[in-house]
Amino acid sequence: MEAKQATSGMEEFFGEVISSYSRAQAIDDGVLVDLSALFPSDTRLYKWPVACTSAVWLLIEKVCLQRDTGELRGAGVWVWDLCWMSIRAKMAVISQSEHLFKCSIGRRVHTFKAVCGPGDNAEPVITIMLPDED
Repeated sequence: MEAKQATSGMEEFFGEVISSYSRAQAIDDGVLVDLSALFPSDTRLYKWPVACTSAVWLLIEKVCLQRDTGELRGAGVWVWDLCWMSIRAKMAVISQSEHLFKCSIGRRVHTFKAVCGPGDNAEPVITIMLPDED
């Protein structure tokens, strides 16, 4: 009953929801890449699901895509590094749920942002993105 009242109160304040875009939809659309599903052992440092934006995934793909076969090889190594460095190499705390960190992908060092936020069912989820992404 309380949840219904809260929803009604929010609708009164903000108005009717026009559209929404879930994390699952973003993964289905390729806007996010579900690293926990693709690389469960390489994301095990986190107890919550980990995804990255398509821009971050593109950096990994560029390093791992085999020119001769078009096959993706060794991406798990970079996924592990992203997770490890997101925990160990914090360089700036933006808020309680966001921080910046540096990590090498290939031969370049990049700055990334790790965000812990609510998933589709209000569960904690981790998203790794470039600093200028939301």
